[in-house]
Amino acid sequence: MGTLEKVAMGIIGIGMVTTLILPGRQTPQVINSFTNLFRGSLSTAMGTGKKV
Repeated sequence: MGTLEKVAMGIIGIGMVTTLILPGRQTPQVINSFTNLFRGSLSTAMGTGKKV
């Protein structure tokens, strides 16, 4: 990869990270929902999940 390509990828990467962490985004809620889905499935498999 050339220097120009590396600089362009760095700018795009910084832009994507900035977009994810700006205030008003729902990124934390989406990450939490995936985490809770995994934890819920695991707790159900282990038999330690919440009683319904």
